[in-house]
Amino acid sequence: MPQDNFLEVKILWPPAAQKESFQGKVKAISSKNRLGNFDILPGHANFISLIFNTLTVHAPDKKINYQFKRGVLEVSENKVKIFLGL
Repeated sequence: MPQDNFLEVKILWPPAAQKESFQGKVKAISSKNRLGNFDILPGHANFISLIFNTLTVHAPDKKINYQFKRGVLEVSENKVKIFLGL
């Protein structure tokens, strides 16, 4: 796949959560905000949202699921920063 078909993702937790962070290239991100379920795909418009309960990272070879109470997701220029466990 060409590089343009991926998102560059960084997922961070607060240190007290003692959970594993993630950094890498993925095909898509799925989560939920107050309006419902949504997906982030390569080329997505700039976007910021509070997210709740679940996050799925669609990596090239697997799906990674995260459970949390709330977080913040920011998309800008095919880069996604996610802060969980806030």
